[in-house]
Amino acid sequence: MTLNDHIEAAFPLAIRNMTKVRDVYRLLTTRGRVLCIKSYPIPEPEVRFIAQVMIHLAETGFRYGPRIIPTRDQALWTMRKEKAFMITNWVRGRAPNLGDRLEWRKAIRMLADFHRHAERMEIRDVPPERNRFAKLPNIIADYRKNMLEYPSVENMSACVSLCDDAIRYLSEPESLEAIKYEESVRAFVHGDYNYPNLVFDRRRFIHLIDFENTSHQVRMADLAHILHRNVAWKGDETLRWIEHYDRTRPLSSGDRHLLFALLHVPYPLVRAIRLHKCRQKIRNAMPKSKMIDQYVGSLKKII
Repeated sequence: MTLNDHIEAAFPLAIRNMTKVRDVYRLLTTRGRVLCIKSYPIPEPEVRFIAQVMIHLAETGFRYGPRIIPTRDQALWTMRKEKAFMITNWVRGRAPNLGDRLEWRKAIRMLADFHRHAERMEIRDVPPERNRFAKLPNIIADYRKNMLEYPSVENMSACVSLCDDAIRYLSEPESLEAIKYEESVRAFVHGDYNYPNLVFDRRRFIHLIDFENTSHQVRMADLAHILHRNVAWKGDETLRWIEHYDRTRPLSSGDRHLLFALLHVPYPLVRAIRLHKCRQKIRNAMPKSKMIDQYVGSLKKII
Protein backbone atom coordinates (compact mmCIF):
# COMPACT_ATOMS: atom_id res chain seq x y z
CA MET A 1 0.00 0.00 0.00
CA THR A 2 1.39 3.39 -0.98
CA LEU A 3 1.50 6.32 1.42
CA ASN A 4 -1.36 7.94 -0.52
CA ASP A 5 -3.50 4.81 -0.16
CA HIS A 6 -2.66 4.52 3.53
CA ILE A 7 -3.58 8.15 4.22
CA GLU A 8 -6.87 7.87 2.34
CA ALA A 9 -7.73 4.69 4.23
CA ALA A 10 -6.89 6.20 7.62
CA PHE A 11 -8.29 9.73 7.21
CA PRO A 12 -11.68 11.03 5.97
CA LEU A 13 -10.28 12.68 2.85
CA ALA A 14 -9.47 12.03 -0.79
CA ILE A 15 -6.11 13.12 -2.17
CA ARG A 16 -5.75 15.08 -5.41
CA ASN A 17 -1.96 15.36 -5.15
CA MET A 18 0.81 15.25 -2.58
CA THR A 19 4.13 17.12 -2.83
CA LYS A 20 7.28 16.75 -0.72
CA VAL A 21 8.32 20.07 0.86
CA ARG A 22 11.43 19.88 3.06
CA ASP A 23 10.63 17.17 5.62
CA VAL A 24 6.83 17.18 5.18
CA TYR A 25 4.23 16.62 2.47
CA ARG A 26 1.80 19.25 1.22
CA LEU A 27 -1.47 17.49 0.54
CA LEU A 28 -4.25 18.87 -1.68
CA THR A 29 -7.61 17.14 -1.28
CA THR A 30 -10.24 16.75 -3.97
CA ARG A 31 -12.31 19.31 -2.04
CA GLY A 32 -9.57 21.91 -2.26
CA ARG A 33 -8.21 21.66 1.30
CA VAL A 34 -4.47 22.10 1.72
CA LEU A 35 -3.02 20.03 4.57
CA CYS A 36 0.37 19.07 5.97
CA ILE A 37 1.53 15.48 6.55
CA LYS A 38 4.49 15.00 8.84
CA SER A 39 6.12 11.73 9.85
CA TYR A 40 7.60 11.10 13.29
CA PRO A 41 10.19 8.29 13.47
CA ILE A 42 10.11 8.39 17.28
CA PRO A 43 8.35 6.32 19.97
CA GLU A 44 4.59 6.81 20.18
CA PRO A 45 4.67 8.25 23.72
CA GLU A 46 6.73 11.15 22.33
CA VAL A 47 4.31 11.59 19.43
CA ARG A 48 1.49 11.72 21.98
CA PHE A 49 3.35 14.43 23.90
CA ILE A 50 3.76 16.52 20.73
CA ALA A 51 0.07 16.11 19.91
CA GLN A 52 -0.94 17.11 23.43
CA VAL A 53 1.14 20.30 23.15
CA MET A 54 -0.73 21.25 19.96
CA ILE A 55 -4.11 20.46 21.52
CA HIS A 56 -3.29 22.41 24.68
CA LEU A 57 -2.34 25.48 22.66
CA ALA A 58 -5.57 25.34 20.68
CA GLU A 59 -7.70 24.83 23.78
CA THR A 60 -6.08 27.72 25.65
CA GLY A 61 -6.70 30.17 22.82
CA PHE A 62 -3.36 30.27 21.00
CA ARG A 63 -4.58 31.02 17.48
CA TYR A 64 -1.44 30.49 15.44
CA GLY A 65 -0.36 26.92 16.13
CA PRO A 66 -1.06 23.70 14.17
CA ARG A 67 -4.53 22.12 14.22
CA ILE A 68 -4.58 18.32 14.11
CA ILE A 69 -6.87 16.51 11.66
CA PRO A 70 -8.08 13.28 13.34
CA THR A 71 -8.30 9.92 11.60
CA ARG A 72 -11.56 8.17 10.76
CA ASP A 73 -11.29 6.52 14.19
CA GLN A 74 -10.63 9.90 15.88
CA ALA A 75 -6.98 9.03 16.54
CA LEU A 76 -4.43 11.85 16.39
CA TRP A 77 -2.07 10.02 14.05
CA THR A 78 -1.75 6.82 12.03
CA MET A 79 1.13 4.33 12.06
CA ARG A 80 2.88 3.14 8.89
CA LYS A 81 6.16 1.21 8.79
CA GLU A 82 6.88 2.07 12.44
CA LYS A 83 6.43 5.79 11.81
CA ALA A 84 3.60 7.99 13.05
CA PHE A 85 1.98 10.19 10.42
CA MET A 86 0.08 13.25 11.64
CA ILE A 87 -1.97 15.64 9.52
CA THR A 88 -2.40 19.32 10.38
CA ASN A 89 -3.52 22.42 8.54
CA TRP A 90 -1.15 23.88 5.95
CA VAL A 91 -0.31 27.56 6.44
CA ARG A 92 -0.03 29.40 3.14
CA GLY A 93 2.67 32.02 3.34
CA ARG A 94 6.41 32.47 3.61
CA ALA A 95 9.17 32.39 6.18
CA PRO A 96 9.77 35.76 7.85
CA ASN A 97 12.82 37.84 7.11
CA LEU A 98 14.26 38.32 10.58
CA GLY A 99 16.67 40.84 9.16
CA ASP A 100 13.67 43.11 8.66
CA ARG A 101 13.07 45.04 11.87
CA LEU A 102 9.27 44.89 11.64
CA GLU A 103 9.18 41.14 11.01
CA TRP A 104 11.75 40.50 13.72
CA ARG A 105 9.65 42.52 16.17
CA LYS A 106 6.58 40.42 15.30
CA ALA A 107 8.56 37.21 15.82
CA ILE A 108 9.61 38.30 19.31
CA ARG A 109 6.03 39.26 20.19
CA MET A 110 4.77 35.92 18.88
CA LEU A 111 7.25 34.06 21.07
CA ALA A 112 6.09 35.98 24.14
CA ASP A 113 2.46 35.24 23.28
CA PHE A 114 3.24 31.55 22.73
CA HIS A 115 4.96 31.42 26.12
CA ARG A 116 1.87 32.86 27.82
CA HIS A 117 0.06 29.68 26.74
CA ALA A 118 3.01 27.29 27.22
CA GLU A 119 2.21 26.11 30.73
CA ARG A 120 -0.17 23.99 32.82
CA MET A 121 -0.58 21.30 30.20
CA GLU A 122 -2.42 18.27 31.53
CA ILE A 123 -0.62 15.11 30.43
CA ARG A 124 0.21 11.92 32.30
CA ASP A 125 3.33 9.84 31.93
CA VAL A 126 5.52 12.40 30.18
CA PRO A 127 8.25 10.53 28.26
CA PRO A 128 11.64 11.02 29.96
CA GLU A 129 13.06 12.26 26.65
CA ARG A 130 10.57 15.16 26.73
CA ASN A 131 11.16 16.17 30.35
CA ARG A 132 14.27 18.33 30.20
CA PHE A 133 14.05 20.67 33.17
CA ALA A 134 17.01 19.07 34.91
CA LYS A 135 19.08 18.65 31.75
CA LEU A 136 20.18 22.24 31.08
CA PRO A 137 23.59 21.90 32.77
CA ASN A 138 24.20 18.61 30.94
CA ILE A 139 23.30 20.18 27.60
CA ILE A 140 25.76 22.99 28.20
CA ALA A 141 28.40 20.50 29.38
CA ASP A 142 27.98 18.70 26.04
CA TYR A 143 28.52 22.02 24.23
CA ARG A 144 31.69 22.50 26.28
CA LYS A 145 32.88 19.04 25.27
CA ASN A 146 32.28 19.81 21.59
CA MET A 147 34.51 22.87 21.84
CA LEU A 148 37.26 21.07 23.73
CA GLU A 149 37.31 18.30 21.11
CA TYR A 150 37.67 20.77 18.25
CA PRO A 151 41.23 21.69 17.15
CA SER A 152 42.26 24.78 19.07
CA VAL A 153 41.58 28.19 17.56
CA GLU A 154 41.98 31.65 19.00
CA ASN A 155 39.56 32.46 21.86
CA MET A 156 38.31 28.86 22.20
CA SER A 157 39.34 28.82 25.86
CA ALA A 158 37.38 32.02 26.47
CA CYS A 159 34.26 30.41 24.98
CA VAL A 160 34.77 27.29 27.07
CA SER A 161 34.90 29.57 30.11
CA LEU A 162 31.56 31.08 29.06
CA CYS A 163 30.04 27.59 29.28
CA ASP A 164 31.53 27.21 32.76
CA ASP A 165 29.97 30.54 33.73
CA ALA A 166 26.58 29.50 32.35
CA ILE A 167 26.61 26.25 34.35
CA ARG A 168 27.65 28.14 37.48
CA TYR A 169 24.89 30.73 37.07
CA LEU A 170 22.32 27.96 36.57
CA SER A 171 23.36 26.48 39.93
CA GLU A 172 22.74 29.72 41.84
CA PRO A 173 19.68 29.84 44.13
CA GLU A 174 17.71 32.29 41.94
CA SER A 175 18.11 30.09 38.86
CA LEU A 176 17.33 26.87 40.73
CA GLU A 177 14.17 28.45 42.12
CA ALA A 178 13.19 29.63 38.62
CA ILE A 179 13.66 26.12 37.20
CA LYS A 180 11.61 24.72 40.06
CA TYR A 181 8.82 27.19 39.24
CA GLU A 182 8.84 26.33 35.54
CA GLU A 183 8.57 22.66 36.46
CA SER A 184 5.71 23.36 38.88
CA VAL A 185 3.62 25.05 36.14
CA ARG A 186 4.60 22.35 33.61
CA ALA A 187 6.09 24.91 31.23
CA PHE A 188 7.10 23.79 27.76
CA VAL A 189 9.07 25.18 24.83
CA HIS A 190 8.86 24.98 21.06
CA GLY A 191 12.47 23.81 20.97
CA ASP A 192 13.53 25.38 17.66
CA TYR A 193 11.98 28.83 17.53
CA ASN A 194 13.51 30.50 14.48
CA TYR A 195 12.55 31.58 10.95
CA PRO A 196 12.28 28.08 9.33
CA ASN A 197 9.46 27.26 11.77
CA LEU A 198 7.60 30.54 11.43
CA VAL A 199 5.22 31.38 8.58
CA PHE A 200 3.84 34.78 7.61
CA ASP A 201 0.36 34.27 6.18
CA ARG A 202 -1.26 36.50 3.57
CA ARG A 203 -2.65 38.78 6.30
CA ARG A 204 0.88 39.07 7.77
CA PHE A 205 0.07 37.11 10.90
CA ILE A 206 2.82 34.77 12.10
CA HIS A 207 2.09 31.06 12.56
CA LEU A 208 4.28 28.67 14.53
CA ILE A 209 4.87 25.25 12.92
CA ASP A 210 6.88 22.04 13.46
CA PHE A 211 6.74 21.06 17.13
CA GLU A 212 8.99 18.04 16.73
CA ASN A 213 11.49 19.42 19.28
CA THR A 214 8.95 20.53 21.88
CA SER A 215 9.56 19.46 25.47
CA HIS A 216 9.02 20.39 29.09
CA GLN A 217 11.77 22.97 29.58
CA VAL A 218 12.30 26.50 30.88
CA ARG A 219 10.71 28.94 28.46
CA MET A 220 13.76 31.19 28.42
CA ALA A 221 15.52 28.48 26.41
CA ASP A 222 13.37 29.51 23.42
CA LEU A 223 14.15 33.20 23.85
CA ALA A 224 17.87 32.55 24.29
CA HIS A 225 17.84 30.40 21.14
CA ILE A 226 16.36 33.00 18.81
CA LEU A 227 18.59 35.73 20.25
CA HIS A 228 21.67 33.53 19.75
CA ARG A 229 20.64 32.81 16.16
CA ASN A 230 19.88 36.39 15.14
CA VAL A 231 21.73 38.93 17.32
CA ALA A 232 24.70 36.89 18.50
CA TRP A 233 27.28 38.82 20.53
CA LYS A 234 25.37 42.10 20.11
CA GLY A 235 24.76 43.06 23.71
CA ASP A 236 22.77 46.24 23.23
CA GLU A 237 20.46 44.67 20.65
CA THR A 238 20.00 41.61 22.83
CA LEU A 239 18.89 43.82 25.73
CA ARG A 240 16.55 45.81 23.49
CA TRP A 241 14.73 42.69 22.27
CA ILE A 242 14.51 41.18 25.71
CA GLU A 243 12.66 44.28 26.82
CA HIS A 244 10.44 44.05 23.73
CA TYR A 245 9.51 40.50 24.75
CA ASP A 246 8.87 41.78 28.27
CA ARG A 247 6.15 44.14 27.00
CA THR A 248 4.01 41.20 25.88
CA ARG A 249 4.92 38.72 28.61
CA PRO A 250 6.53 40.43 31.60
CA LEU A 251 9.68 38.64 32.70
CA SER A 252 9.97 37.55 36.31
CA SER A 253 13.19 37.88 38.28
CA GLY A 254 13.63 34.13 37.82
CA ASP A 255 13.19 34.41 34.05
CA ARG A 256 15.89 37.06 33.96
CA HIS A 257 18.34 34.95 35.95
CA LEU A 258 17.77 31.98 33.65
CA LEU A 259 18.14 34.13 30.55
CA PHE A 260 21.31 35.70 31.96
CA ALA A 261 22.81 32.23 32.39
CA LEU A 262 21.67 30.83 29.03
CA LEU A 263 22.90 33.82 27.03
CA HIS A 264 26.43 33.16 28.25
CA VAL A 265 26.49 29.97 26.19
CA PRO A 266 28.47 30.55 22.94
CA TYR A 267 25.78 28.76 20.96
CA PRO A 268 26.64 30.16 17.48
CA LEU A 269 30.13 28.68 17.78
CA VAL A 270 28.84 25.34 19.06
CA ARG A 271 26.30 25.19 16.23
CA ALA A 272 29.01 25.81 13.62
CA ILE A 273 31.09 22.99 15.10
CA ARG A 274 28.15 20.57 15.32
CA LEU A 275 27.13 21.28 11.73
CA HIS A 276 30.70 20.47 10.64
CA LYS A 277 31.22 23.85 9.09
CA CYS A 278 34.57 24.50 7.44
CA ARG A 279 37.36 25.84 9.63
CA GLN A 280 36.97 29.36 8.21
CA LYS A 281 33.26 29.48 9.06
CA ILE A 282 34.02 28.29 12.56
CA ARG A 283 36.62 31.03 12.87
CA ASN A 284 33.98 33.51 11.69
CA ALA A 285 31.62 32.29 14.42
CA MET A 286 34.35 32.87 17.03
CA PRO A 287 33.97 36.28 18.70
CA LYS A 288 36.96 38.51 19.37
CA SER A 289 38.05 39.04 22.97
CA LYS A 290 36.79 42.62 23.03
CA MET A 291 33.42 41.54 21.67
CA ILE A 292 33.09 38.89 24.39
CA ASP A 293 33.94 41.42 27.11
CA GLN A 294 31.43 43.97 25.80
CA TYR A 295 28.72 41.33 25.38
CA VAL A 296 29.17 39.87 28.87
CA GLY A 297 29.18 43.35 30.32
CA SER A 298 25.84 44.05 28.64
CA LEU A 299 24.29 40.83 29.95
CA LYS A 300 24.73 42.03 33.51
CA LYS A 301 21.97 44.56 32.85
CA ILE A 302 19.44 41.75 32.40
CA ILE A 303 19.31 41.12 36.13
